[in-house]
Parts: sequence; C-alpha cells; structure tokens
Amino acid sequence: MELEEMKNLWEGMSKKVEKQELLTKNLLEKVTEQKYHSKLNKIRYPEMIGTIICYLGAVYLIMNFVKIDPLAEKIFAIIAIGLLLTLPVISLRSLNLMQNLPISSKTYLDTLNDFGKRKMRFQKFQKLNVSLGLFLLIVAIPVLSAIKGVDLSETEHFWTLTFPISIIAFLGFAFWVFRSYKKSLEATEKLLSDINH
Repeated sequence: MELEEMKNLWEGMSKKVEKQELLTKNLLEKVTEQKYHSKLNKIRYPEMIGTIICYLGAVYLIMNFVKIDPLAEKIFAIIAIGLLLTLPVISLRSLNLMQNLPISSKTYLDTLNDFGKRKMRFQKFQKLNVSLGLFLLIVAIPVLSAIKGVDLSETEHFWTLTFPISIIAFLGFAFWVFRSYKKSLEATEKLLSDINH
C-alpha cells in the first residue's frame, strides 16, 4: 500500500468519525430536548387541568351573575371572574417561557443560566398565583353564598371552623404543588447539567 493510499484512507476514516460525532451530538440534543419537555409536561398537564377548572368557574359565575343581589357581592363576582380568567394566563405564560428554552442553539453554560433565570421567574409567578388564589378564595365565598342564597352570618361555625379549615387546606395544597413543581424543575435542571458529562 502506498503512502498516498494510506493518506486517503486515513482522511476518509477521519471524515466518517467526524460525521459520526456530529450525528451522535445531534441525536443527544434531540433526546435531551425530548426529555426536557417530558419533565416539564409533569407541570404542564396539571396546569391545563387547573385552567379548565378556572374557566368553568368563570362560566359558572357569569351564568349565575343575575342571582347575585347586593352590589358588594356583584363587585366581588367581577373580581372573581377576572381572577379566574387571569390566573391560568399567568401560569401558562410562565410555563411556556420554560418550555421554549432553546437547548441546542446555545452553549451549555448559557443554557443553564437561561434555565435558572426562567425557573426563578416561573417560581415567582407561582407564588403570585397562590397569593391571588387565596384572594380569590376569600372573594368567592360571599359570591357563592349569594348565588346559593345562604347567609353566612347565620351559618353555624362557618367563620370559626369551616373558613379557617378552607384556608389551611388551600395553603396545604399550594405547598404540595410548590414542592412537586420544585422537584420537577430540579430534575429538569439536573438533566441539563448532565449534558456536559
């Protein structure tokens, strides 16, 4: 075998190895992106269910708006409808920012930094949603009692037992959701960190 043939053979093998490395890198990026979206879907699906529930609640309040008599309750109903329509938008927008992270078009460090910023923004919006949700709960109580024709002052143990238990249950549920979302986000961040290894 001549030197020229060996040189050509070596160059051909080098090109095949480079092509194989590029294909492997592209495949790894696609798999990582799929896993990334899969981990975020653990947050997206419950948020979609929550969106449907909020919109159904808004429709219920709109359909029963004529049953609400005092002006204060009507104002509370308008606030509640506004919150029921706004809360899902805030949540889904912040989740879409997480979902639309360009993994393959940035460097490893840029991707991690961008993810960290988006994660913090998402968590801030989730805290805002919990605060607004708690406000919604407080505002919705007189509205729902007006729709049902129930006087809360005559309801036994409402303010001493039912209302505090409702607040505790809401906050407990919110804490549980925060914790599960945090686990999903940490698993997603770990996935991105493992890209470099």
